[in-house]
Amino acid sequence: MEASDWPKGTHAQITGLASKPELNEEYCSSLGPSPGNAERVTVTLKSGIQMSLKPTNLKAAELLPGSQVVVQGLANAAKYNGKRGEVLSWQGERWIVDLDPAGGADDKKERKSFRSENLVIVPEKVSRKRKEEAPEVEVKKLKSTDLKDLDSTDERVIAHMLQRNLREFPILAQKCICVLATKQQVTVVHELAQHLTDKQNDGLLRRPLKPNEKVKGIEELDAEEECMNIVSRRLKALAAHIRINYCDLYGFIKQGMKEPKFNRLQR
Repeated sequence: MEASDWPKGTHAQITGLASKPELNEEYCSSLGPSPGNAERVTVTLKSGIQMSLKPTNLKAAELLPGSQVVVQGLANAAKYNGKRGEVLSWQGERWIVDLDPAGGADDKKERKSFRSENLVIVPEKVSRKRKEEAPEVEVKKLKSTDLKDLDSTDERVIAHMLQRNLREFPILAQKCICVLATKQQVTVVHELAQHLTDKQNDGLLRRPLKPNEKVKGIEELDAEEECMNIVSRRLKALAAHIRINYCDLYGFIKQGMKEPKFNRLQR
């Protein structure tokens, strides 16, 4: 990889750094090729320190809704540097972040927007007690046979693959709802997609459903179950969408149920 492969605002983890091995696996955000040395990349660490690294010492990381981050590198709003929060969604050219309360009993989260280069990913907070009580759950992945079926030219094969995996991956059904809603205005589909796409209705899944979460406009329904039911009836149409990668549905599944577009800077 070259320095140009790490444009301003991309995210990475440090790897293979011999001079400062304690920084390996730490996340950073790129400021682009280093001034005066186009073969290196200037990055910002969670501490706010900037370093010039070789591209070979960086491996790609993905900033997504739900990511835990720390704010760094602000000049005009330096009071936010060092504050932590959770990424909510992408809007325009900025990420919307719910900042953690300062610590007082009456403090509330503050919602602000930041450019990608001013956010550095940090590992999620997990208490020591919880770690001891519950072993880490292995991330579910599609079977190799399902991935093979995804590349089939027969839409019936793709539809069967979807049907097999909807219950195993509820988030897949939610992504499919986002895709279907761009083509129709059926009330339940529309209300679900308004929530899931954060009112963008562009097919990108920004706000996955939380357990037992209610959706505005259809509060009386089980939102997750409705996603399953609707998608199960539209498998043929969704198989066609996968073949042409409409709204990145094919890419979403290939990337392990993640939105590829959230990793692309919008200018």
